[in-house]
Amino acid sequence: MKTPVPALHPRAFRLYYAAVLLTATLLFVVVTPLAPAVQPLALAVALALMIVSEAGPVPLPSGGYATASAVLDLACLIILGPLWTAWLDVASTLVVQGLLLRKPAVRVFHNLSIFAITSFAAGYAYLAAGGEVGRLSFPHDIVPVLVCGVVYFLFNSALVSTVIGLTTGPGPWRIWQRNFLQGILHHISFITLGALVAVVYFNVGPWGVALCGIPFLVARHSFGAYMEIRADLKDFVRALSEVLEEVDPYTRHHSSRVSQYAVRLARGMRLSEREVEEIEYAALVHDLGKIGPQHQHILQKPGSLSHEEQRTLRAHPGAGAEIVARVRALRRAAEIVRTHHERPDGQGYPFGLRSADVPVGARILNVSDAFDAMTSDRPYRRALSVEAALEELRRGTGSQFDRDVVACLLRLHAAGQFPLVPSPSSEDLLMLRVKPRQAQG
Repeated sequence: MKTPVPALHPRAFRLYYAAVLLTATLLFVVVTPLAPAVQPLALAVALALMIVSEAGPVPLPSGGYATASAVLDLACLIILGPLWTAWLDVASTLVVQGLLLRKPAVRVFHNLSIFAITSFAAGYAYLAAGGEVGRLSFPHDIVPVLVCGVVYFLFNSALVSTVIGLTTGPGPWRIWQRNFLQGILHHISFITLGALVAVVYFNVGPWGVALCGIPFLVARHSFGAYMEIRADLKDFVRALSEVLEEVDPYTRHHSSRVSQYAVRLARGMRLSEREVEEIEYAALVHDLGKIGPQHQHILQKPGSLSHEEQRTLRAHPGAGAEIVARVRALRRAAEIVRTHHERPDGQGYPFGLRSADVPVGARILNVSDAFDAMTSDRPYRRALSVEAALEELRRGTGSQFDRDVVACLLRLHAAGQFPLVPSPSSEDLLMLRVKPRQAQG
């Protein structure tokens, strides 16, 4: 698994980087003199397969890359042992990343180091659990193989998540959740396929490993397709939010800012990354129900709304939720969209739910929506200051706004972790509205 390396936390990254390189170097220095003899043909076949695998990296959701090389590594750990597997990882990384892809040296050395550390850790865990290099029999070796696979996954994912957390954020644990936890079944499948490769080798020989080529390629393609679907889903949600630009530029910019506020609050409340992602999606499309032409006069009206206009406006959460819910992967986000105007005191809409019955994501979205509405220009007033907006949130705590969410926002703001996202002025928004009309005219 590959990682980006511009530093968000330079000092911590330098310490981490030095520790990783030093650890890998010491392991090679200590263990290499004890290297057992192996078949050159087995090394050549394994290296060729690793180079093929490394040449097709799959982007991960929160940065970095992954390959299906875990399949080959796990097989090599059983067949060749930890030292030779580590050397093969070094060789394949140098060939692919250093020579073919020409990545910066800092990345190449980091990646080959974490591969080596992972191979040593998993290989010696396999031996400690009762496994034996060069032999595999079931059911006797089930536990050692499982231990080997689990240690491999934990070390590799932890090291990758750590470096991404230090270089791009938001933090190693949250990176791990997004990149690895949600796709954990794919990673488990690599463990079983790696054991299968070893079984084929011991029963057929080095050339028999070629029989595993097709399932190996299928596993890599499946993993890549899964990651592409996740990336496409986010792009689709952003595309939906951009539809609002055609109707009202203000609404689209507003949704983008609200999503940033909502993500900060969700993480501040220690929600899982799966929930954070759902809230982010919901925030980006929470005003999708306003795309109808009947809303445009209402949104830009400087005075008070009539009873009929209020009824029309209150229908937008349900209308937006119906659109979003048509995508199966967004149905949880759709419920957040549907209920984001509910209030703790039961005076919200469309159902008049109270706090306990409102999804936490909707409560977060409600506060984020209100905060951005108050701190940005509207057709009927100028933006409030942050202090004035916070005071309004305090005043509405427990009635209009969820108490825990407001407390989280105030805590983050006091710690300097809730900066205001810049918003266009009324004059800027007027120009955005005029230009499309001029283009049409």
